[in-house]
Amino acid sequence: MRCAASSPLAIQGIKKVLDYCEEHTEEEGLEFVALWNASFFFSQDLEEASRAFMEKRAPRFEGK
Repeated sequence: MRCAASSPLAIQGIKKVLDYCEEHTEEEGLEFVALWNASFFFSQDLEEASRAFMEKRAPRFEGK
């Protein structure tokens, strides 16, 4: 149930990272995670998560 409330981008990222890490070294995996996470710094979902936290409410993610 907690996954359903998560950002679609976060769920997509978890799947991509797990798939990538199965076939690569730990060092390559960590680099991939860093690049993947950095690509979402300016996503609307991350902004919504921060805003919802500050407003003490549940976030409403759109996958953008």
